[in-house]
Amino acid sequence: MVEVLKGLHSMDHSEAGNHQMESWILDCDDCLILIDGGMRQKALDNIEAELREMSKEWADVSLILITHKHGDHIQNLARLVELTGAPVKAHELEAPLIKEAVGVYVEGLEDKAVLGYCGGIEVIHVPGHSEGNACYYLPALKAVIAGDTIFGDDEGNINPPPERYCLDVDQATKEIKRLLDYEFDHILFTHGKDIMGDAKAKVQELVDRFC
Repeated sequence: MVEVLKGLHSMDHSEAGNHQMESWILDCDDCLILIDGGMRQKALDNIEAELREMSKEWADVSLILITHKHGDHIQNLARLVELTGAPVKAHELEAPLIKEAVGVYVEGLEDKAVLGYCGGIEVIHVPGHSEGNACYYLPALKAVIAGDTIFGDDEGNINPPPERYCLDVDQATKEIKRLLDYEFDHILFTHGKDIMGDAKAKVQELVDRFC
């Protein structure tokens, strides 16, 4: 749990034997946003502890954003909505799938929609890992919350998401290039070491290798 950039807090919910598993809090002047909520009680405990460190509480969370429908991102969602009372948003293809999985209403967002918080948060639809898999671009921080769009390891190496986790691994690999339309220095992953600095060049290398 750490503030990795001004107002952007990263929480690692890993357990013994598991790879790094992150979610994030955006603490902006106009709102507090949670991005992904994990799957076990440990994630809820970590989020609550981070809020406490920020002198915040559950009721201060005004929006929950979800990157995609997989269980390690949404299994805590119903409980998080109870705790926060916050609305939930995800890409429009993913929203009904999340509702079907956990019974929570999710507002759908179009590709390239810009949410008017934190200097603007742009939705980047990168299909293949799931139907409506999305990244969130934070231009004010020159950062991308990539979720599972890219997987990293503990040494900072990055790869497309593994085939066993993908709806369409070829599409998931090819469409990573959509991120190169944006200017960013930092990219944060659910699984693997985040790249803080010179991140776009690393993503370009990844695209060059696989595309």
